[in-house]
Amino acid sequence: MNNKSESQGFGITVPAVVVVANDARHRGELEALLAKHFTIKTFQDVHAAIGALEHERPDVVVIENAMPMGGLRLMVTQAGGLPQPPGFLVTANKGEGLGVSFADSKVDGRYLTWPFTGRVLIDQIGELINAAAERGWEELPERQQKTLKMTVEEYQKVADNIARGEPIDYDQATESCSPLVEATKMGDAHALLTAVQSHHDYTYVHSTRVATLLTLFGHGLGMRGDHLLILATGGLLHDVGKLVTPPEILGKPGKLDDQEWPIMQDHVVQSGLLLGKSDDIKKGAQIIAEQHHEKLDGTGYPRGLKSKELNDLARMSSIVDIFGALTDARSYKPAFPAEKAFAILEDMGPAIDQNLLKVFKEIFTPGAEAV
Repeated sequence: MNNKSESQGFGITVPAVVVVANDARHRGELEALLAKHFTIKTFQDVHAAIGALEHERPDVVVIENAMPMGGLRLMVTQAGGLPQPPGFLVTANKGEGLGVSFADSKVDGRYLTWPFTGRVLIDQIGELINAAAERGWEELPERQQKTLKMTVEEYQKVADNIARGEPIDYDQATESCSPLVEATKMGDAHALLTAVQSHHDYTYVHSTRVATLLTLFGHGLGMRGDHLLILATGGLLHDVGKLVTPPEILGKPGKLDDQEWPIMQDHVVQSGLLLGKSDDIKKGAQIIAEQHHEKLDGTGYPRGLKSKELNDLARMSSIVDIFGALTDARSYKPAFPAEKAFAILEDMGPAIDQNLLKVFKEIFTPGAEAV
């Protein structure tokens, strides 16, 4: 894909969006709303945009409903003939007749009526990207496909429970993580780390990658059975507090300011509180959620724990969470290659357990016997 910004860690790219709008002001408004989150290319001319469908291979096309000369229908027809058609988000004015029926095409599309907020626009694009990613997972080997399908469904159930004020069903989450444990034991960890990145829900992506990395780490250390399930489930649930973090802070494309950072840090406290409402929560999973941002030298948060106050689960989850964040792709940064991520962790010195880091590095290396 030519128009996507290549990350370096796992060959992952930032989603690409093509904007097609006849009105220059409209194009500018859409580009301003989206440029911080996606790779953007804008067009006024439909025929030039059609050329971009094949050469740029965008993930989503944002296009005006009332394009002249049947431009919307022409774009959808051309996209439907591609092996992997982009999703279409069509902006329309209230009361305007719809220019095309997506039910009659091979394209996944939806309409968005003006006025709408930038947050709604970004969320709609994300949903189209996610739907395409989940369809793409169907081409993976069954073991990997099952793992990703069950974790994404579980994460949605967790989000729904939180939204309803209901406790998280930890046993159900553990059951959903069982395929992840099996896939990791069978050597699929690196494939999962790459495949999940095609999804656009960053909290889900990061949590699934942390769950996979923790499981890989534990398996390499010789952990088995319930211990691996605690690592996998604790990893998947470690950031559930972000599900109640204000979206404008969680999704901010850039550095948080002095007022925003404490709100973001509070996700750790919220994770502990949300998991604490569950009757069946395992202590190990609670430790992963509450202590994955603590540091051995006391510089971590939220409690500033240090040294012997942090057991191996806390130390492992700290290493894995940092490594996962460094090798995750975001709209405002590429995914660092594993070598660079390990170098950064090594430079952290006494803040993290350097002996465990050495072991994790050996386990993570593709082709290592521990994998």
